[in-house]
Amino acid sequence: MSSLRLLLILLGALGAIGITAGATAQFSYGSCEAKGNKERGLCIHIRDCPFLYEILNISQTTPEQRQLLSDSQCGLDNTRQSGLVQRILVCCPDSKRRMQGTGTGTENATRVVNRSDDEPEPGNVLPSIGNCGIMFANRIIGGIKTELFEFPWMALLQYKKADNQLGFNCGGTLINSRYVLTASHCLASNQLQMYGWQLHSVRLGEWDLSSAPDCITELSNKQRTCAPMHMDIEIEKSILHELYVPNSIDQMHDIALLRLKRFVTYTEYVKPICLPVGDDVRNHNFEGYAMDVAGWGVTEDGKPSNVKLKITVDVWKLKNCQDKYRSYQMRLNSSQLCAGGKVNIDTCQGDSGGPLMVATNVGMQEVFFVAGVTSYGPKPCGLQGWPGVYTRVGQYVNWVLDKLEA
Repeated sequence: MSSLRLLLILLGALGAIGITAGATAQFSYGSCEAKGNKERGLCIHIRDCPFLYEILNISQTTPEQRQLLSDSQCGLDNTRQSGLVQRILVCCPDSKRRMQGTGTGTENATRVVNRSDDEPEPGNVLPSIGNCGIMFANRIIGGIKTELFEFPWMALLQYKKADNQLGFNCGGTLINSRYVLTASHCLASNQLQMYGWQLHSVRLGEWDLSSAPDCITELSNKQRTCAPMHMDIEIEKSILHELYVPNSIDQMHDIALLRLKRFVTYTEYVKPICLPVGDDVRNHNFEGYAMDVAGWGVTEDGKPSNVKLKITVDVWKLKNCQDKYRSYQMRLNSSQLCAGGKVNIDTCQGDSGGPLMVATNVGMQEVFFVAGVTSYGPKPCGLQGWPGVYTRVGQYVNWVLDKLEA
């Protein structure tokens, strides 16, 4: 369906039901550029941009106004289960948002700035849509082994052990040019202290730990494709959530950030995931959603995988998960979510700190947001009826933003 036709349908629907703009917070999908006047703006829900939303409420629009609406479209938000009108995204010009006082703080919270392509992205800036949550792999739903390009935001946490050997024991997620999101228990736990492991660096751009560089051969044309060498970047600062209690049974606030010693240059194999900065996605419970999890953790044979693997897990109703874990005196709250619970389909040792990912469509692209951080689960892994527990990232977006430094 063309953009113009879609907006004409929206125009008719609005006229029929008389929708008025609500005072909800903006969900920014990043910076954008309006087609008509090339002005910079934010890609947000149309109801959050009075300049364009008012046009939809006009009983009779001019051709110029209809063209403006068509040119302003920047996608659809499929995280919403509401009607089409409530899902449409538009490029709302910066001047119009400032002039009409439509901002709700999201512009500052997401720290979207204008910059030239050759300038490094500061550490306190979140990437815009098109620069986060995008991958070039053709996803195979239900597959186990990932594609070479798949989930380019995945990180491995590398530890120096007592014998000075390096090993990988946790995962993480690149969220911008300087920071990796992970779990607090990957930075502070009895196990780390007992074995004398010290967090050393973060590896990005990895796929197969047994090869360097990583290469695949296309079956169709026998063409060989190789990724650049992975990047090992030392850690400048570890930031645990202040309310996290190491080794607590409930593992509340199991979230942390790692500030890298240098900036990351994005490639097709190293890209950040999108953070759920807007109210619509950060407050979504996602119950019943199917989400992706990836990592190099322990598999059915009891050994870590050399190749990045993936699974699809269904999100549970929180109450059902609370009832399940209560039998072990473990209390869960709304800052956590549960997913999985099928035989041999689960995160496991080594996957901790990695992302639980939800995809939505923005325009013609599938965009991934990090919905959860892998926290803990049943032992052994992959027990029927026992989901894994994840830290709900939406509850900690403000904490993350407050910790980011340039």
